[in-house]
Amino acid sequence: MVGRFAVVAVIILAVVAATEQAPVAKRVDEAAPPLRLSVRVDQQSYRMSDTMMLETQLTNVSSNAVFLNEWDLCWNFARGLVLHVMDAKGSEVRTDFLADCVPPPPRAGDVYQFVKIDGGRFYGCASQFVIHDIVNKPGAYDLDVSFESSISAKWVSEFLRNDPISKLPLWTMEKPTLKAPRLHINVVS
Repeated sequence: MVGRFAVVAVIILAVVAATEQAPVAKRVDEAAPPLRLSVRVDQQSYRMSDTMMLETQLTNVSSNAVFLNEWDLCWNFARGLVLHVMDAKGSEVRTDFLADCVPPPPRAGDVYQFVKIDGGRFYGCASQFVIHDIVNKPGAYDLDVSFESSISAKWVSEFLRNDPISKLPLWTMEKPTLKAPRLHINVVS
């Protein structure tokens, strides 16, 4: 009986020792998108008559280059850069303002309309919004910004299949919608 106990104890100790010495492989999330969206404002508090500078940045967090249609960095209500303003109760603010940039389709042969973002690099823009265009009254607001490409891989393969653009690792609408961390601003009279 003692012999069996000793054998079991030795086996357990061997397994524990081997487990402690084995290198732990870092787990890489294969589903994580290579781009990360971040935004920031020039200040935290505004008057209704102020203009807010909203900086938007797409950072390539992978080691591979990603190509982005430069026109996708325009403000729209559906694709490209999208801004949703939420009030203190969590309801979306409705105003007469409509961000309606409509990007043109890519031109054949013009790879320069696509921005190359190498791993560890970013690309972005700074946009101005008049506060009274995006909110109706003073208060506390949250800004939700998302990004989604306006071109599809299918469109590229159909209309630009013989073009150098079609060979690039393009960020297309089949990629996940990117969402920036929520920003908070205060608006006073």
